[in-house]
Amino acid sequence: MPVAERSQTNARQAILVALGGIGALVAVLFLITRLGQLGGSGSEVPIQLGEPVFSLGNAVELAEFINESEPLLLPDVANGDRDIIVNHVGSSPNEGWHAFPARPLTSVRDCVLEWQKVEEIFVDSCSGDEYPADGAGLTQYGTTVDEDGNLQINLNRTRS
Repeated sequence: MPVAERSQTNARQAILVALGGIGALVAVLFLITRLGQLGGSGSEVPIQLGEPVFSLGNAVELAEFINESEPLLLPDVANGDRDIIVNHVGSSPNEGWHAFPARPLTSVRDCVLEWQKVEEIFVDSCSGDEYPADGAGLTQYGTTVDEDGNLQINLNRTRS
């Protein structure tokens, strides 16, 4: 029984499939190499969850609540690294707002600033260090009251 010769069409298809596979492999290797270069360059790709400026609510109501109760502790639910305290000092709800980290930068997350109402100070639960009601000595986040009377916190605008 004679053996049938393969057609040249099948050979061409096989070569095209092989070349396509090699091209795909080269493209994947290029992408992997390029991503590795970006990651090893020392530059970080910023990841931002949520807005850097957020409205906390009506400044008059917040000032009354803080005056009757205690400063607000806002836990960072996104990555757990940026818990903040919001406090109001003074009589005008449009002024005297302070927002600062709930713990010094050198402290672990378990160490938080605890409000001592009678003394009107914050005490670091681990070190015992004391901070005034306005959080002086800690990084301060930007605070403003907008034209609608809402307190705005800007986590990107800081001052020490």
